[in-house]
Amino acid sequence: MNVKLYVLAASVAVLVGGVGYATGPHQDLDCLGCHDPHYAKAEKLFKVKNDVLINPRTGTKIDHTSALCLGCHNIHQFGGGDVKPIHLHMTHPVNIVPNPKIAKVPDQLLRDGMLQCVSCHDPHPSNPNWKYLRVDSTGGAKVGQFCLACHPAKADTSFYGIAQADIDFFSSMNEDKGPGNFKSSELSIVSPTPNYVHPFGKYDNGIQPAYKTAATQPWIWAPEPDMLPEDLKKLMQENQPAE
Repeated sequence: MNVKLYVLAASVAVLVGGVGYATGPHQDLDCLGCHDPHYAKAEKLFKVKNDVLINPRTGTKIDHTSALCLGCHNIHQFGGGDVKPIHLHMTHPVNIVPNPKIAKVPDQLLRDGMLQCVSCHDPHPSNPNWKYLRVDSTGGAKVGQFCLACHPAKADTSFYGIAQADIDFFSSMNEDKGPGNFKSSELSIVSPTPNYVHPFGKYDNGIQPAYKTAATQPWIWAPEPDMLPEDLKKLMQENQPAE
């Protein structure tokens, strides 16, 4: 076969074979990166749990599904695993009851009546969307299409050619229907699995994801101290564990 034709055929094969699920960093974690069938620390067989971080918007500790996410995605001083951390004093609020004057959130996106990390993200590898968002944003080029899912009054719906009621939300939580896109009226993001996991005592998150590298990007994010915002450095100093 001509070399050029061979390369073209191989490229087509890759493209055709790759139209299913997108590969993201969670793909390399496998299921055991977030769940542990024998030594779970929280509900849904969650493998990690952030029981340190105080939500700056409520003054209480993070809990529910968000405690799983922030068990990895925060710095270790705040109960995380230093994995691409976010900081709740400078990011979108979670574990709050939405104010309808600010956001018109579909009820199906809430858990226990609260906005949580999984309201915006479905972190399972079957989600092909950018950053595991529940709404396709064309690789981030049309992120406003995702934002108007809860903030339709603030977005130019004519620009995106879609209204809130027409938005498709990705969910992997319904095994009967399989992973895919659903209208909010059909959306299922709540697992009926009972919260039967009750660990004895406090266990360190030290056996959190055994995989320290992912094929697509660096796993550990450890910024130099002088690169941190001043308010974050102050918080870190205030939360240093006792000697």
